[in-house]
Amino acid sequence: MRFEFIRRLLPQEDLKKCRGFLWVHTASVGEFNTLLPLIKELKREHRILLTYFSPRAKEYLETKKEFYGCLYPLPLDNPLSVKRFENLVKPKALIIAERELWPSLLTFTKVPKALVNAYAKGSTVERFLVKRFRLIIARTKEDAEKFKAFGVKNVFPCGNLKFVCQKGRKIHLKGDFIVAGSMHTGETKIILKAFREIKKQYPHLKLILVPRHVENAEVFERKAKEFGFKTSIFEDLKGDVVVVDKLGILRDLYSVGKVAIVGGTFVKVGGHNLLEPACWGVPVVYGSYTHKVKDLKEFLEREGAGFEVKNEVELTAKLLELLSIKKEIKIGEKSREIKECYLKKLREFLRDL
Repeated sequence: MRFEFIRRLLPQEDLKKCRGFLWVHTASVGEFNTLLPLIKELKREHRILLTYFSPRAKEYLETKKEFYGCLYPLPLDNPLSVKRFENLVKPKALIIAERELWPSLLTFTKVPKALVNAYAKGSTVERFLVKRFRLIIARTKEDAEKFKAFGVKNVFPCGNLKFVCQKGRKIHLKGDFIVAGSMHTGETKIILKAFREIKKQYPHLKLILVPRHVENAEVFERKAKEFGFKTSIFEDLKGDVVVVDKLGILRDLYSVGKVAIVGGTFVKVGGHNLLEPACWGVPVVYGSYTHKVKDLKEFLEREGAGFEVKNEVELTAKLLELLSIKKEIKIGEKSREIKECYLKKLREFLRDL
């Protein structure tokens, strides 16, 4: 950490190797993943210098080297540090994610700046600092109007980047499946009870059960057996309930679902990524505990792709309803519109420098 402090306070000479790069700042892991669809496209056209703020981000970003040319901690927010950083790099432009409104960074650097996936809160400091951006791409029309009222001229609403699909690899499996992803041990009972009722009408249907924590796979399998189901561990698809004991394949597995259930919503966790199944055109069912993913929930419900249920009876009924009809989900189209809007405005911004 002492080394990080020195690098932040006194940016090092090795930054000269990043001279002329496009500077992109994402404070931590969440902001990086939100911006990733844009970074994937921009890196084809520009060499990217990526900065971060949190120690956790450093560890994560070091595993994502294919998306940038240089990685460095954000300089400390004082005039000397940010000026030295800029003088060493001489970046083409600076793109900042969401709400990283550092006073010295924005005031004492001359690089053209863009704020993306922006939302307005209306504080006095915000009203002053947002005028330093040559371009702001806002989440909503309401946010855009607020920024304009603060005196920013170049503002465009393009939607929330969190709603941009990042599909994995489509999996091809024989059979019909419900995929229950990111499930916690406290949620197995309600899911298995509903599945037992559904099997009466759909005897060939299988449940793919994906624990949030893979070390709980044996617990999930044992619970399924207690309900009388024949079970197997992925990739063996024999039995009624397939329990997944591998990391990193949930996003891909959603592609085989007739319907998806997203966990962390039937216990007081607050929910996990509701968007991933919808990106494959799969309708999404979830419980009432969605406070951590409220924006995703509201988006899916507006698009007719997300369905909240309050208990086991409602879960069973909703799953039966969705299995009986071919529910057309078009999140992918909306996702592409948002992404293309951002890329169009950013390319115009960079072209006009």
